[in-house]
Amino acid sequence: MDLFSSLVVAYFLGLGLAMVFRKRTRSVSGPWLFLFRAFFPNWQFFHGLGPAPRLWVRAQGPDGQWSDWQLHYPRMARRSLQWLHNPEVNLALSHQNLVEHLASDIHALPENGDITRFVSYRLVTRLARQAVMAHSQNRYADGSGTPPVQRSFQFEVRLLFLSNNESALLIQSPVMPWTA
Repeated sequence: MDLFSSLVVAYFLGLGLAMVFRKRTRSVSGPWLFLFRAFFPNWQFFHGLGPAPRLWVRAQGPDGQWSDWQLHYPRMARRSLQWLHNPEVNLALSHQNLVEHLASDIHALPENGDITRFVSYRLVTRLARQAVMAHSQNRYADGSGTPPVQRSFQFEVRLLFLSNNESALLIQSPVMPWTA
């Protein structure tokens, strides 16, 4: 066994032992145990059908006007070769998984806890910025002009109740300046 394989086995063995000897809570905590979550999706949907977290974004243009809130939940068109090679859909699923991890972190947050210190919050902030850029570029995709430079952006995570198509606000970010 080469060195890399030995390190990977040791890493997972260490994480497995840490999971066995951890405090009996439902969530994985600790800065290095958090990395273990990256290997597995958020499996909470198996506990029952409940609200689904969705990311909504908006941007403030150079004139100071805010755009409407836009849902960022990319749905990809199906193609015949997706069962063989599917990077776009896998990336979209990982983005949604990131939003679900943020919702899970918010629910597990202690009273007066700061969600902005969590890695999932920082990653969703970056995802929201990319979503604003994508929405802006899609609006001008027909060649009718160039997308304006944004002044700031904001995102919300809302829980969408699938049974009655209503939503509840889980978190709203502060207005964040657009930095290049």
